[in-house]
Amino acid sequence: MTETTDPGSIRAVVDRPDELLDRADRAPEPTEFVVTPERLHRRNLKRRLAERATPRSSLWLTDATAIAARLLDTDDAPNGTIDRIDRLKHLEELLARDTEANERLRAAVGSDLTARVETIAAAHDRVAEMTAWDEQRLNALSTVANELPAVAARDTTDLLAGARALEQGLADRVGPVHSRETLLPAAADALRERPDLWTEAFPTAERLSVAGVSAVDAPLLSLLEAAANAGVDVTLSLRPGTGPAIVDRLRNGASLAVDDRNASVTPDLAATELVADTPEAEARLAAAVVAAHRRNGVSPSDVLVVARDAAEYERPLRRAMERQGVKLAVWAQLPVERTIPYRQFAATCAVLAADELELERLLEPLEFHWVPPALAEEDTDAPAWPLSTGRIGDLRTALAEDPAVERSLDGWAEQLSAAVDAGEIDRGPVRSLGQFLDWAREQPGTPDPAAIHGTFEPLVAAGRDVALPAVFADDDAGLGRTSRYARALSRIEELLTDTRAKYREWLDTGDVPRSWLAVADLAERVVTTRPGRREHANAATVDVIDATDAWFREAPHVVAVGLVDGVWPRRAESVFPEALRQSVVAGDSAAARRLAVPGRWTVAREADHLASGLGAATETLCCTRYRRDREGTARERSPLLADVSTQHVDDGAVQSLLTAGTLPDALAADGGGSP
Repeated sequence: MTETTDPGSIRAVVDRPDELLDRADRAPEPTEFVVTPERLHRRNLKRRLAERATPRSSLWLTDATAIAARLLDTDDAPNGTIDRIDRLKHLEELLARDTEANERLRAAVGSDLTARVETIAAAHDRVAEMTAWDEQRLNALSTVANELPAVAARDTTDLLAGARALEQGLADRVGPVHSRETLLPAAADALRERPDLWTEAFPTAERLSVAGVSAVDAPLLSLLEAAANAGVDVTLSLRPGTGPAIVDRLRNGASLAVDDRNASVTPDLAATELVADTPEAEARLAAAVVAAHRRNGVSPSDVLVVARDAAEYERPLRRAMERQGVKLAVWAQLPVERTIPYRQFAATCAVLAADELELERLLEPLEFHWVPPALAEEDTDAPAWPLSTGRIGDLRTALAEDPAVERSLDGWAEQLSAAVDAGEIDRGPVRSLGQFLDWAREQPGTPDPAAIHGTFEPLVAAGRDVALPAVFADDDAGLGRTSRYARALSRIEELLTDTRAKYREWLDTGDVPRSWLAVADLAERVVTTRPGRREHANAATVDVIDATDAWFREAPHVVAVGLVDGVWPRRAESVFPEALRQSVVAGDSAAARRLAVPGRWTVAREADHLASGLGAATETLCCTRYRRDREGTARERSPLLADVSTQHVDDGAVQSLLTAGTLPDALAADGGGSP
């Protein structure tokens, strides 16, 4: 390895990601690792390199866990981590114990700890981010807590005691390396003991760059410092909002060279500000701007819509864009647990698991588009699948003698026959429910892992062959519901594989019984832990993305929506008292400055998002907001706009945009104009 001029140092640059492009080159093996916090950031970097026709074989785009795992593997040290599902399972079991630490957690978060496992896990994560479980940093956190006002001090020390006990419990159960927050410090320790370990693991890698981050937590910092001490040229490419504060904090404990020239959250372009009365009216304004650009010959790929949270704007934007004839690709995580295919899966598991069940539970899979596997196309007497609401209502009326009565599947089959004999129900609904009952009674009562695919793969195939075309036939021109349904079916296929693997693993360790309820519980854990896929790139659609994902991306025309106080920026939420959060972020004591700042605790992170979203524009920039929310409460302009040069558009120009499609002059100056 080529020696650096200043071994043991870390260089920080603020708001200068283009340096990465300048260093990209052709090489037989990567010479620089580039760590980014989001996959879309890597995609944006690849896009910029492709636009410049720059070879990138000298770069390895990765994440810090891959580097740490490779170092530990080279050192023949444990490097296996558990996923979040297993971690929550262990935490639930630890929280069920009668211990002093759990009593302290009850004082801070409430008596039912297992019901608050997600909240407690988040507190555990925040402690790890601040300290990396380093004893000196943990002592510093205790010192900060003791200096808080009485109630905040007590709550913080209780949470800290509980988090430390949980971490020790995880280490005892799984091993000292069980998560990213323990993996990175373990690799750092190995690297400090054997500086030549880096060269052994990565013979050609001379540089390690971290790019696009709004926080440098303690686990990551420990790895970076160890790499620098091993002679690696470490560069932190920071974002403009959080970068200066990160640099200031790092100067407290590390040898740091800083280059923060030209750092600014202010976009190069002035923004045209459009104001609407409601969120729906705001979406119509944004859609009108996009449609006007499109009518003026702008390619869909040259228009970008950014939001603090794209998922929250998906529905109003889709409705508004459909009226304008604009197709969208919303790059947001699919909320799989709220889709019809997943709800069908969960409802079907509930039916298969029950010894006896009420009528409503029996009918739920049919309400969520259950379709019989291998539906015979030549069967002209078959009911129309999926069943309509009306047909399900007929079944409910005919069978609901007592809504609270519970029967077995055999019992419901007998009740159905009785209703037929009494002439209380038509043949179509009878046959459809009969098919479902016959199918359900054929499934294993105590499923093995293979039964998950055996039972549900044919249902997914039937959903794709029958239910999806039905959704398509009933969809509007934008095909938003069809796209969502198809994505959900694909995600269910992945869910079956993930759940099967976890089910087998937990059966082998005796952690779950062999039952459909256990399968449903595991699937719920998987689906809420591993988000659905994002949209695929499509040159015929206008992208809607989270503003943070616009880091390092460029588009001629950008429309930023939701510039409302409380929406963008969003208020920080944490189980830790606000007094602690303020003290840690401010670094107002020597102890506080020893702690890394969780990115979720600082408003500067919101400024990073704004800088990325607005800074992507190269020709025109439009910002929209609303005056009142859906409940009629007045909402103020985002304080983040105070640092942005804006030109307010009067009501007349707004009406002209909505009625005639005429862009305001400020947006028409570079490629706009009347349609």
